[in-house]
Amino acid sequence: MNSSAVQILLEAEALLDIRRLGPALVLFDYAEAAGEDPDRCAAGRWMVHMLTGDFASAWNESDAIRSRGAPDPHRFWQGEDLCGKRVIVRCLHGLGDTVQFVRYAPLLENMAASVIWEVPHALLDLALRFRAVRHVTTWEHERHRKWDVQLEVMELPYIFRTELPDLPLATNYLHLPHTSTRPSTKPQIGIVWSAGEWNLSRSIPLHLLLPVLSRNDCEFWNLQGGLVRNTWNDLDCPGLRDSPACNSGVASLAAVISHLDLIITVDTLAAHLAGALGIPAWVMLQYAADWRWMVGRADSPWYPSLRLFRQPSAGDWDSLVVSLNASLDHWLGITQGRLVA
Repeated sequence: MNSSAVQILLEAEALLDIRRLGPALVLFDYAEAAGEDPDRCAAGRWMVHMLTGDFASAWNESDAIRSRGAPDPHRFWQGEDLCGKRVIVRCLHGLGDTVQFVRYAPLLENMAASVIWEVPHALLDLALRFRAVRHVTTWEHERHRKWDVQLEVMELPYIFRTELPDLPLATNYLHLPHTSTRPSTKPQIGIVWSAGEWNLSRSIPLHLLLPVLSRNDCEFWNLQGGLVRNTWNDLDCPGLRDSPACNSGVASLAAVISHLDLIITVDTLAAHLAGALGIPAWVMLQYAADWRWMVGRADSPWYPSLRLFRQPSAGDWDSLVVSLNASLDHWLGITQGRLVA
């Protein structure tokens, strides 16, 4: 392998990591021309295109990668027409990924002869609440189902060649039974600060949220899952509340979210549930945020009810919290007037 090609590719990937997307795109082309792995270069360009919202160019990269691959022995989708086929959708990534892309269920239902959604066990109780999801199974029970082709859930935007103007079912595609809400004269805000161990850069240390949590004009509800949720009880703030039910499963978390006025969360499942329910949510994003949030946007075309708060530089949560707290002042002025009325 040409050492200069390797160096060019590594530089392209480094530029992508710091979101210098234009120069990165140029270097991915140079690296491929110099002999580097075309699939790795195409994957880098795919990421650049998705971050900038140029989905059509990203799908062209996906086409090129697929054209170079060998036939899949497991019968994963290889570009064939799905009309009249028995399809099974595999949800093999995170819970939030499943919530985001299950929005494609109506499109699949209109195209395929039948659709089965194979979901993680944690989503089994909630899955049938998504619009047009009619048949659900888990990996343990799937072997008894018959199907012609299987899809991975995150491939659905590619399969349908989705572009920004035609994102499907961008809001309110998760429907929960109506239940009574808690009476309160203060806005109810849910908080999630940790996105788990696999990507620590997505999580904000809880103490950095003290400028927000110390306010006495809101009630803040702990929606955090996992062991870290217990650190909530170490804070000495008057308006903190705990919601243990949300730690008992995804359906319970969704039910709690559906009754709140606002969710403030890092990039994790709670953001996707709020977006699918149409509940306002403010998402705190690390500087090099995931491709689905793109770059330079305070909104999300995937979820109209979401607002994005971004680190201005890598690791700078403090500035983000200052911006968020100032926005909360404005939001409270509007919300408190509504509650009083």
